[in-house]
Amino acid sequence: MNWNREIASLVITCLMLLTFILLIIYRKKLGKKIIYFILAIGLGTFIEIMISVGWWFFHVSNTVTVYVIGTNLGVFLLFFIYFHSILEVKTLRVISSIFIGLFLLEYVLSAIFIESFFTHFPFFSYFIQVVLLSGSIYLVISQTFNSDIILNLSGYYPIWICVGLMEIYLGVMPLLIMSNTSQKMMNANMFFIILFLVNVIGYSILITGIFFASAKFGLKK
Repeated sequence: MNWNREIASLVITCLMLLTFILLIIYRKKLGKKIIYFILAIGLGTFIEIMISVGWWFFHVSNTVTVYVIGTNLGVFLLFFIYFHSILEVKTLRVISSIFIGLFLLEYVLSAIFIESFFTHFPFFSYFIQVVLLSGSIYLVISQTFNSDIILNLSGYYPIWICVGLMEIYLGVMPLLIMSNTSQKMMNANMFFIILFLVNVIGYSILITGIFFASAKFGLKK
């Protein structure tokens, strides 16, 4: 059972690494602001590799602190900055700034008042962060569907990012909510299989979008 989970984790890490490499290779056609998203995926990939190395070679199993700081703060903040940077409508940028402010405020307050914040995965805090990120995604989608970009939607990579991240983070949310009782509510193997599939689909969307992306949008951004 553990061996299968390790293989699944390795596959996801490889998909993340492939996404990171392709983003770098095709960055010029993905827009100037894509650098923030590249940094986010790069940081996330580095964290997964570091955790895998720690587990395989040093048998380090408690990685909550790394996730809480690296992913919940670092990766998410870069996602927020990326979405904010591609917004052009003033009202949407103001709302996006509010989302970023709320995200940072929530993180700081949780770190101060939740004693186990860095030792036990903060599900409620993570839930709020995903809700705020979903709000930023909605702003990008709203701007896109109210512009001429909709005429060539498949060529606009930010839309692929929105769909991919929604699959990864919204798709995994029900599983995280049930995680404390997964043994009782569903078979543990089924839990990890669904978690694996959600990530595979999400990163596959991000990779596919790179090849569909149109260079003309990259020149604009």
